[in-house]
Amino acid sequence: MKLSYETESRLKILVIILVVSSVVLYYLLSPIIFHKSVPYGVAAPKGQIILLENITLGNHSWQNAVDMGEHLILKGSEDYGNSVLLRIQTPGWCADVAFWDGQRYVVSERCVRELAIPKYLFMITSAFYWYVESGYHLIFYKPEGKPEKYELVNFTVTYGEKTDWGAFKVAYGKS
Repeated sequence: MKLSYETESRLKILVIILVVSSVVLYYLLSPIIFHKSVPYGVAAPKGQIILLENITLGNHSWQNAVDMGEHLILKGSEDYGNSVLLRIQTPGWCADVAFWDGQRYVVSERCVRELAIPKYLFMITSAFYWYVESGYHLIFYKPEGKPEKYELVNFTVTYGEKTDWGAFKVAYGKS
């Protein structure tokens, strides 16, 4: 059976339109169909060296401490509740929580090794990275004695049933 020139041209145009529309639909719908959630975890610190500082917030001060509000970054798109649980694993280290209440700095937790952090304390970006909001400070320090140079501090963060680790090494700045 021989097709006329007009019918053959119409079929070619129809095939081209079908191929182009299929490609466009694939690129439009594939992110929706094949969406993968961002798994929960600690994005940072994961073994980085962090300089110890003498920190002063209002009437409160810490010697040879690390403000984890500047370094702690979590990630994840799943919703497992309203708080995360941070546990310091390294013996001898603990954390204080300080925040700005609008008039002064308040220390709400003192020298704790396990800390429930409300989810609203984090600013969550569109890429699902969680940063500690400004005004909140998680101060890690060693209350007894002086930290050793390059001492490793380990911690875990649990959100729902998911747990991930974080770690950093402390170092002293140049004198």
